[in-house]
Amino acid sequence: MTASHTLMFADSEVAAVTAVATGIHIRLSAAHVLFLERPDAGNSTEGFSRGVEILLPGAQWPDGALSGFMGRISEGRIRVGTAWAVKLPFPCSVSAPIQIELSFANQSHLELSAAGLECRFEGEANFSESLFC
Repeated sequence: MTASHTLMFADSEVAAVTAVATGIHIRLSAAHVLFLERPDAGNSTEGFSRGVEILLPGAQWPDGALSGFMGRISEGRIRVGTAWAVKLPFPCSVSAPIQIELSFANQSHLELSAAGLECRFEGEANFSESLFC
């Protein structure tokens, strides 16, 4: 069995949201993660992973200000088809149209539509258990 990661949008930290030739790139400096070392056991550990990126092919900047989309995400969700979710298994690739909504602690709100999604580690997979009591 291999380890499994689940990205929780809420409490993740966005380092940057940038436009690239193919769409929008969201870089998370600290991704709020549930980690299952043994998926067959069903017990998860809550913590954070560094250097997680979300690529949104075909997405374009929304109308209005292009700043303020960084820092802690207070709420977030993704829609694939008709189903909304507040978490995302990763690494993963979605080749269907998606919509993503992120609300930040600084009161900014980002809504994007894209032709798909890729969520992955920038380098090696990593995980640090949360020290919150």
